[in-house]
Amino acid sequence: MSKAREKLKQLNKDLIDIKNTMLNNIKEIDTPIQIYTHLDADGLSSGAILGKALFRENIPFQIIVLRQLEKTEIKKISKTFQESNSIYIFTDFGSGQYLEIEKELKSDGNHNLVIILDHHLPQTVSKKEDINLIEKIYRETKSWQINPYFFGIDGSIEVSSAGLCYYLAKCLNNNNLDLSSIAITGAIGDIQNQGPNKSFLGLNTLILEDAKDSGVVEVVDDLNFSSIKPLNEAIAYSTEIILPGLTKDVNKTLIFLQSLGILMEDSKGNIRTLNDLNKDEKKKVTTAIIEYASIKLDIKPSKIIDRLIIKRYLLKNEEFNSEIRDIADFSNLLNACGRTYNASLGIAIAMGDRKDVFQKSKEVLKQYKYSLLNSLNWLLENQKIEQKENIQFYFGEDIIPENIIGTITSMLVFENIRGMDNTKPIFGIAKRVDENVYKISARAHEKIVKQGINLSDAIREACELSNLDVLGGGHPPAAGTKVPVDKIEIFLENCNLVIGKQLKK
Repeated sequence: MSKAREKLKQLNKDLIDIKNTMLNNIKEIDTPIQIYTHLDADGLSSGAILGKALFRENIPFQIIVLRQLEKTEIKKISKTFQESNSIYIFTDFGSGQYLEIEKELKSDGNHNLVIILDHHLPQTVSKKEDINLIEKIYRETKSWQINPYFFGIDGSIEVSSAGLCYYLAKCLNNNNLDLSSIAITGAIGDIQNQGPNKSFLGLNTLILEDAKDSGVVEVVDDLNFSSIKPLNEAIAYSTEIILPGLTKDVNKTLIFLQSLGILMEDSKGNIRTLNDLNKDEKKKVTTAIIEYASIKLDIKPSKIIDRLIIKRYLLKNEEFNSEIRDIADFSNLLNACGRTYNASLGIAIAMGDRKDVFQKSKEVLKQYKYSLLNSLNWLLENQKIEQKENIQFYFGEDIIPENIIGTITSMLVFENIRGMDNTKPIFGIAKRVDENVYKISARAHEKIVKQGINLSDAIREACELSNLDVLGGGHPPAAGTKVPVDKIEIFLENCNLVIGKQLKK
């Protein structure tokens, strides 16, 4: 038995206990099951999987989407919790706040009405190597908290919250195999396809097996370039393969593509991206780049192919030309819905709605992409990225709102944006409209994470050093918190100091 299957076997034992507890309590509750989830693609996928599974069992439910699960939100939930008799499920957050949840929602000793399904490091845990602490938390909370780290599974790359929800849905009814495609959507939303050629690792490989076996997902090879940038820019600014004479030169790359007979504008005058190319055009580009790199770099074509070709995951039940046939695009659509306060659209689409709601979502995605490009252009044209010794940061000011600050920060890291220094983590800072606080979204390139950078740990330590009574954390490459406006300078300086210590270690 593979390690992943052995770990899944252990996980399923606890999921079965959670399922039985939930079913036993359903007989006693008098209000729908309350599902609280995050607004990103993994969060919406998680909520949709649970919603669909409960719907199939004729169990009433309500899905509530939150921008973050903060102390103030937990206190609000506590009030309704005390006044109702229901089951409360937290997914894609909860582990990083489990002590507050335990304090506010479980003070009466009832261990059956709260369930956490989360893939983030549990509160007080700095890194996955803190095995003794993780085991202690597991023993104390196993009856109501499911977390991959309890089973030696890395929640940042091996399974997302959508994956955990899928396995609970599968425990509930094995006919829920088709929901595996939504679990894959959540995993891609959290950039968990980090294996060779953007393949999956750990439990995600087993979920993909279910998705392929049940006929809902197919896997194809494709070019490893950004699908949202103009094609010449995508090639010129790729970090995966360096092409002397083309890299960082969009004009020469444009001429290169034109020499292959690739049209760079569609019939409406829009600049074409990788997604706009047909199979023959992609084959032309692939062959030309392999030949070009072989000559310029004097390396074997097989080595180039390893970096040039990636796995793409396609939804077989979607129409061939559908905007969401590629799961990466589906994930982007869900993320757009969540981050533009249209989470209900995303949930409905993930649960299978393809009528009016889907049409509305396409307009949402269009506006979302515009806001992302507008934000990036503003950042770069005005050189808003500031530097400290060990970190870099930027303020969104009146241009980049809280709901997209995390996405913009991720794009700065993963899209090889000029002006970025990927040897340092970057902190995006956006003023919250209804509070005198900044929302912080931090990201780090995988190269420096492998060198010891842990943003989840760094943010928690910086909050303590800054005397901030706030929750913070996430994963080593991606984490966040909120900081009072008058504390932002000291917080950033403490982040700089903590990251410096991590680098020295």
